[in-house]
Amino acid sequence: MARTTRRDFLLGTASLIGTPLIAPSIIRAASFDNDFFQSQWRYCDKCAVLFFNGFPAKGTCSAGGAHNAYGFEFELPHGNQLVETEKAQANWRYCGKCFSMFYDGFPDKAKCAAGGGHAAQGFKFRLPHDIADDGKNQTEWRYCQKCHVMFYNGFPGKGRCAAGGAHSAYGYVFVLPHGNPPDLSIRTNVTTSGWAPIGGWLQVDVHSSGDFSFAGHIHNSGAVNIRYTLAAVLITPSGQSFGFARNAHRVDGTQTLIDRNRDDNWNSNGNDIDIMRNWDQVSRAQLQYRLVAADTITTGIEKYLFDFTVETFQKLTQAATSHPLTKFYMKLLQTI
Repeated sequence: MARTTRRDFLLGTASLIGTPLIAPSIIRAASFDNDFFQSQWRYCDKCAVLFFNGFPAKGTCSAGGAHNAYGFEFELPHGNQLVETEKAQANWRYCGKCFSMFYDGFPDKAKCAAGGGHAAQGFKFRLPHDIADDGKNQTEWRYCQKCHVMFYNGFPGKGRCAAGGAHSAYGYVFVLPHGNPPDLSIRTNVTTSGWAPIGGWLQVDVHSSGDFSFAGHIHNSGAVNIRYTLAAVLITPSGQSFGFARNAHRVDGTQTLIDRNRDDNWNSNGNDIDIMRNWDQVSRAQLQYRLVAADTITTGIEKYLFDFTVETFQKLTQAATSHPLTKFYMKLLQTI
């Protein structure tokens, strides 16, 4: 299966924004229908739509703010052979305004969460429908006849539609191909224990292959502008520790009148061979975090994260009288 990277996506949209400065790499065709596949399509657990998660910005969510990725990473077919079949519908496109997948087969472009109608960019997708679902394909994806986006219809709640209310399913039942889900996925709400009026959530996904991702969202609900640091660590039963940090990022309060940004969103990925080698321990890890105003931190972020890990391990093992450095190693995976 050929995968399309974020770079390939940008090259695919280059005709809309100007001539690319570099030549596109050759993409190997998939073994069926001359289609290629683009990854990094995700479900938003706020509005329930399918959106592209390959850019630092996460588009515009009809439930407010940016989209929030959750669950499977979908790998969707696109290419030059766009003739529809009994089991595949063409004319699905990426909206360059809200980042959702929408049906572009009608003159009316419906209502976009970013305002106005949807704006098609990039690749042309042909999506499978009414086929059997299995461990590599998820069913219950539907077309919303109100806002024209692809949304997940498998939950009692139907998300938030840009046209108002919940999404309204119509037509085919789409079955979308996806990669393997994370073997360990931990998500938690986060708040400060101090004065700063900020909070949100963080999520760490880890695969037995060593792949991992660190994602989150922080919102400032107060008046003053705040720089914050979020330290998080996965601690295994044997004391192996893998650290993540979001260091000295700013979220604006109401005192900022122009270009105010009250939210900070991120999603970063990587691979670490020690996760794979120690998977038996990592699969049973606990996630601990600390969220503080950044100006309260007087040491470097690596030392701060290390000290936090030592303190946390002591509490988890109730070994306050013994120094835990003899029992664990600390590895910093992500500082962003």
